[in-house]
Amino acid sequence: MLLVQIRRLVLAAGAILFTHLASAASLRLQAVEGNGMVVSPNAVSSRKITVSAEDENGKPLGGVTVRFRLPVQGSSGHFGSGLAFETVVTPANGRATVLGVLWNNQPGRVLLAVSASIDGESAELEIPVEIGAHKEREPALTSPLRPPSSGSMKKWLLLAATVAGATALGVAASALRGATNPAAPVAQTPLPIAAVPPALGTPVIGIATPGH
Repeated sequence: MLLVQIRRLVLAAGAILFTHLASAASLRLQAVEGNGMVVSPNAVSSRKITVSAEDENGKPLGGVTVRFRLPVQGSSGHFGSGLAFETVVTPANGRATVLGVLWNNQPGRVLLAVSASIDGESAELEIPVEIGAHKEREPALTSPLRPPSSGSMKKWLLLAATVAGATALGVAASALRGATNPAAPVAQTPLPIAAVPPALGTPVIGIATPGH
């Protein structure tokens, strides 16, 4: 009886060990977030970098130690700890995440090296990240007035074109009327004539002499 129980225990331990080794041998790393993202230079990124530790059937593996490593020179940065590497142990969902990377001021491509290990088995992955170029400052506006929006500009241009078209049509119509009736009199407005009051001179009274 005792031998039977021992045999069962040995078989059970062997089965557990075989299953664990099979899972470790099929360890895979998959990039979930951050692959190919573009970040700003000399700034802390709020975007996540996430990988998933899975077996060959896509089942998440917990308890996997995942290490993230940034280059030691060139386009690179460091994690919130101030170091160029970070270690995360995956929970039951098999995902490991880092964020808050402070990227340096050297634009270019960064290859973030990711490695995972469990019970002597390992897997590796590289996640490319692009540090963008420096952005030039836009010149400040000297006028406090805001430039018109594209919609307002289109309305003004349409109104100006309508007025110009109407004016041109009126000029053409006037020219056509003048060409068909060249002898048409042109009405002129008479100039107003101011009334001048008569000038009164000094009255002359004659006195007749008797006998003349």
